[in-house]
Amino acid sequence: MKKLNRYLITLGVLTVILMLSLFTYNTKILKHSQREDFVFQPAKFSDLLRDGRNDTNHVLTAAMRISKGGQKALLVTLVNDAFLPFTFSWLCNTQGMGIHNQVLFITGDNESAMKINQKWPEVTAIQIDGVHSGNQEYSHVGYVELMVRRSEILLEILEKNIPIFLFEVDCIWITNPLNNIQSYSNVDVVVNAVSSRSNVIAGGFLYLHPTDASKKMWRALTKQLVQLGMKIKNSADEKLVSEGDNDQQYLSKLVFSKYGGLRYKILSTDDYADGKWYSFSKEERNRRKMPLILNNNWISGNLAKIKRAKAWGHWFLTESGHCDPKNIERIVDQHLL
Repeated sequence: MKKLNRYLITLGVLTVILMLSLFTYNTKILKHSQREDFVFQPAKFSDLLRDGRNDTNHVLTAAMRISKGGQKALLVTLVNDAFLPFTFSWLCNTQGMGIHNQVLFITGDNESAMKINQKWPEVTAIQIDGVHSGNQEYSHVGYVELMVRRSEILLEILEKNIPIFLFEVDCIWITNPLNNIQSYSNVDVVVNAVSSRSNVIAGGFLYLHPTDASKKMWRALTKQLVQLGMKIKNSADEKLVSEGDNDQQYLSKLVFSKYGGLRYKILSTDDYADGKWYSFSKEERNRRKMPLILNNNWISGNLAKIKRAKAWGHWFLTESGHCDPKNIERIVDQHLL
């Protein structure tokens, strides 16, 4: 009987302790929930869009280091293994322009990042998840998914108040354009026109000042692209996506509508030429002034782009993979296209 009484007493004490603990816990929760400033927010906008995934902290750390905490512009581009030849050609092209220490390459595989860092230690290359490998053709599923990933990353960098110069490596830099682009300081974004399309701007060549308006615009762009990514996520990479559904179209509409009070400057194709330049007659090219940048677009496929660049002397790699000093001197030093 005594053992039973001790057992019942012990059980009663434990029950009282448990009830007091639950009461204290619930009281804390109630008080916490009544605070006016208690609002759940995801750490980053793109974390919410990507189901809480956050694998870009190392990118943000590098971006802060390279930009010196947002004091300098970050030159950033997304490349995969198929774009390594363009990457190395562009690095040779620009090696004397004094901008490599501001460049961040974001890659989809460790091997590509290692190759870039080993051959060109002044630039920074970092691998992230979610970047397709191989050739990805414009306006196809694989390409669009790359643009979704790029937009997400750029948003996180922009939210850190870092000026962003987005560029692509399938282009020729006759002159370093950074000072010219940064001279437009009374705008939120500097964008590039597209030949023969007055209502479209280039999606891969732009400068973002980290203003409230540019952030609002880029959040809206990222949201649209993530929604598109969800629609096509089960489709094959090679499947064609409607021309009305890509980063270029979404970006153009947001910019021209002055979304969120956005102020913009459009760069002329006279100074920032696109691939239509290659179709001009010799007389037309001579009539036009020398561009600062020549983008190797308006042509499909990486092999076709490389073939055209080599034919025009706009390729800066030798067959052995070294920089071609003759083409560099002719284009960069003598400004002979």
